[in-house]
Amino acid sequence: MAKLVSDNLVISISYKGEGTVIDLGRLFNDNPNRVISIVGTVNEDGSPNTAPMSLFYSKDNKTIIAGMVKTSQTVANIKRDGRLIIEVLYEGDIGFGILGRGKIAKEPLECNAAMLALKIDVTGIKRDTSPAQSIKSGPRSTPRSEKAIEFEKAAMQEISQI
Repeated sequence: MAKLVSDNLVISISYKGEGTVIDLGRLFNDNPNRVISIVGTVNEDGSPNTAPMSLFYSKDNKTIIAGMVKTSQTVANIKRDGRLIIEVLYEGDIGFGILGRGKIAKEPLECNAAMLALKIDVTGIKRDTSPAQSIKSGPRSTPRSEKAIEFEKAAMQEISQI
């Protein structure tokens, strides 16, 4: 596993004598539902499970609230085991794995009965960038319809209040 660089969402990085601070919580909150990340969990048989997700809100430097489909394998794994990783790849050479433990904070969401809110306690951050390559962009999305825009706003509003 890559080296842990922080125990919270604010990371201080020094590279070739220059320091920079990356605030992953601010990245989520300033780009609501636009930071598409891969959430990894472990299935009951020990096999890996991954899924793209983007409904993340940072309550503070140690807590993320995530909106997820309540019938997903990811949610089943988190309910059973709690462990997860959120792999964030974003422009500006941001490549980090957020290690955490999740538990249900609200089920269902009022804005959509198929969704729930997961509270993630951040346990560590690992740096996943390469010394040989720089991340210039990451996956991006835009809503497909007005209905999607309305859902996105309602979901982000609701999870930000948890």
